[in-house]
Amino acid sequence: MPGDAPSKTENPILTAALAYLDRGWSVVPVIARAKRPHIRWEAFQHRLATPEQVRGWFRHWPDGNVSVVTGAISGLVVLDVDPRHGGEQSLANLEAKHAKLPQTVESVTGGGGRHLFFAHPGHEVHNRAGILPGLDLRGDGGVIVLPPSVHPSGNPYRWRPGHAPGDFALAPMPDWLEHEHREAN
Repeated sequence: MPGDAPSKTENPILTAALAYLDRGWSVVPVIARAKRPHIRWEAFQHRLATPEQVRGWFRHWPDGNVSVVTGAISGLVVLDVDPRHGGEQSLANLEAKHAKLPQTVESVTGGGGRHLFFAHPGHEVHNRAGILPGLDLRGDGGVIVLPPSVHPSGNPYRWRPGHAPGDFALAPMPDWLEHEHREAN
């Protein structure tokens, strides 16, 4: 059950997965360095795994990574910014047009991108790749990899200093970001 303290001998990804589960985030195991879930994760869009399931997954796949199912189940919408595909420029253009994004929970991906975490607005936000070049919005039906997972490049995902869950509150998703998302559909 949530709140179970992890053992000192557990691997750091399992420890993180249990901590995310304690936050109410729907976690699923990911194939190491592949960014694809090990399991049929669709059921976890509607229910949380138990701590026993999570421990079992990481006993079975001890080198696995951890991801979160985005959307209402976890209370999260994540803006995925990929600089290799123009994401930083696309985001700068959006912010110039609308407003700066609020400070929020943020991770740095192993591929050099960023994940900006926002509170789910309480109504369906479709998962959408390519809202603009290098920008994906992970909403209901999405999944993203979390720290301390390892990217296919071999680099770890990590929380931006001072912006980890618990260090920084989730900002509400800006209305203009949702509008841009709908316009892209």
